[in-house]
Amino acid sequence: MTTITTDALNGPWSLVRFVYRWPDGRELAPLGQARGQLLYQLEDGVPGRMAVQVVAGERPPLDPESDASLALHFRSGFAYGGRWSLHQGMVQHEVEIASIPGWEGSQLARQIQLVGDRLILSTDEPSPQLPQGGYETVLEWQR
Repeated sequence: MTTITTDALNGPWSLVRFVYRWPDGRELAPLGQARGQLLYQLEDGVPGRMAVQVVAGERPPLDPESDASLALHFRSGFAYGGRWSLHQGMVQHEVEIASIPGWEGSQLARQIQLVGDRLILSTDEPSPQLPQGGYETVLEWQR
């Protein structure tokens, strides 16, 4: 197995795919054809800042006077930022600010695979959108 380096992750990534995958192979794209950006930065050659934003590919116009519209838009994506580090095939996101308040101050660990110009991050931690768990969250990124 090839060791993934901080240099290999450094820089911008664009979201290709975001799905929940169950052990039987079933998949659900919770935001449809989602769009997103991920940025890993190095500071003096070591992991520094990171930021990620993922949104539903299709969202209706926002009506700021409607609680239902505001709630729909809140549920149609997520964003967070903080610091990052690598540990034995895992990337650790130390969340400092997030659109999901419960993530602030947390550490989100993601398994990493690099396949060509694709970065695959995955976790079996339940998502706030589907808290019962039993699936793996997979985000596939491309340079």
